[in-house]
Amino acid sequence: MVNTYVLQGSIISALFGLMLLSTAQAKGTEMYVCTGSDGVRTYQNSDGGSGCVSLNLNPITIVPAPKSSMPRAETGEPGSPRPSRRAAAENDSRSSADFNAKDDRMKILQEELRIEESKLKSLQDEYKNGQPDRQGSEKNYQKYLDRVARLEQEIMVTNDNIEILKTELIRLSK
Repeated sequence: MVNTYVLQGSIISALFGLMLLSTAQAKGTEMYVCTGSDGVRTYQNSDGGSGCVSLNLNPITIVPAPKSSMPRAETGEPGSPRPSRRAAAENDSRSSADFNAKDDRMKILQEELRIEESKLKSLQDEYKNGQPDRQGSEKNYQKYLDRVARLEQEIMVTNDNIEILKTELIRLSK
């Protein structure tokens, strides 16, 4: 019976200590904004007297980084035991998820490649090997030359995009 009173007393004193610790930490987070006579605001962690107002700041929360979910056995470190069946099954599900993501990425890149190639075809049809038809709004010859230069630039950019997409598709297929 005496032991339960001692246990309750130690629990109460531990809670009281935690409460004191939290108030001490809260005092360390007090900030004041002080406005000088020239209207310049300064931020301080101590009360500077007149013109200073206490800021109501929430305490800083620190969240530790999650530990690696992969046990040492899966990392392949020397001297580590062989992975369990469960770990092997998790690796298989990860590899199938990686495969699905890779497959999805390839489909997206192939669709983008198809779009870029159709864009290039339409630009080349309009460009007509450097002799595009003049439009009615291009009575000024400089407007025509500007459109021809714009078409050349768009063709170059589209060709570069196609090469980049093809390179990425080759890299993903390996």
